[in-house]
Amino acid sequence: MNKILAVSIGVVLLSVNLYAGENTTKSNWSAELRGGYQYGEIGANSGNEAGSSSSLKYESSTWNNIKFGTRISAVVGNGKEADVDIFMPFFDSKNNGYSIINELYLNWKFANSELTIGRQELDLPFVDSDDDYWGLVPNRYEAVLFTNKDIKDATVTLAHVRSWSGVDSPEPKRFNRINNNDGMQIAGIEYTGIENTTLKGFVYHAEDLVNIIYFQADFENETSLFKYSATAQYALQDYDAGSEANIFGAAIEIEPNGSNLALNVAYNKNTKNGIADVFYGAGPFVTSMEHHTISELEGKGSMLKTGISYDAKNILDGLGFEVNYAKLNRAAKQDAGGVNMKIGYDYSENLGFKIVYSYCNDDLNGDMKNLRTYAMYKF
Repeated sequence: MNKILAVSIGVVLLSVNLYAGENTTKSNWSAELRGGYQYGEIGANSGNEAGSSSSLKYESSTWNNIKFGTRISAVVGNGKEADVDIFMPFFDSKNNGYSIINELYLNWKFANSELTIGRQELDLPFVDSDDDYWGLVPNRYEAVLFTNKDIKDATVTLAHVRSWSGVDSPEPKRFNRINNNDGMQIAGIEYTGIENTTLKGFVYHAEDLVNIIYFQADFENETSLFKYSATAQYALQDYDAGSEANIFGAAIEIEPNGSNLALNVAYNKNTKNGIADVFYGAGPFVTSMEHHTISELEGKGSMLKTGISYDAKNILDGLGFEVNYAKLNRAAKQDAGGVNMKIGYDYSENLGFKIVYSYCNDDLNGDMKNLRTYAMYKF
């Protein structure tokens, strides 16, 4: 399959360059290097791993508003011990390095619409490539994505997602089928026509698996004393097997003017016995931590998260700190709690570093510690 993809890339590159005289934008190359180390403990077991990844991306010039893109990523390093479950592993399911063509797409812009077909990055609730925690190879999706902006202040999205790869997927080194051969179909709209407010509504259908309805409202403003933002969300996950998850969520963040300090509180509650799944990515829930989301409630219950973040640019430009604590209250009375501590430093637009420490105290799944460090360079 990789040989076929490589030949396809060569054919498309040649075809695009034949029409270079009609290009409206220039082609470009970009690359990225990442290095990472992590140590983990689960009960009496411990393990560590270190690795590095490289990726090379090419995006062609446009011809008649059509462009082609491809990206190849490779991971090498020293894998973890096989009997230790470290979250977000760097390597494949057998602790080996691998390479993958994780972007291969055609993009066409016409009127107020855009169509992207192939392996690509997506940023949708329950299907997202969110790279905030810096895995060595982020999530990518084989999909058909259509967006339209004919409605003033609104973006309409239609998508069919076939498979995915990356740090969250079952087997990172290949594209894993979503819902067997049926995939997932998505329709949604995002509206920004109300001052300081963004509204989102999405529906998802996965044949013989689940139907999802999702709504989100975001509001941000400021007074003479502080800036603030608030989020409200609702999700209904109706599984064909007969269970349901009915999830409410709310969050608020306040930053006193001139303090560079922000305080946040978030809450999610599942009122049904079905699992509140994040599905294919990090998920949209406001209480999500590095290792715990409301999926770990495994049914009815609630999750409360609170934290503080500090932009330390007065100490060193690009330096930031964040600490969050979360408590999971399960209906079965086997509760969990956890702390995340993050230090991030952006030396420049191209070079950054990150350290993440997590401790989870879990009556159901066992206690866990995890330390991860990353460096990333783009050029």
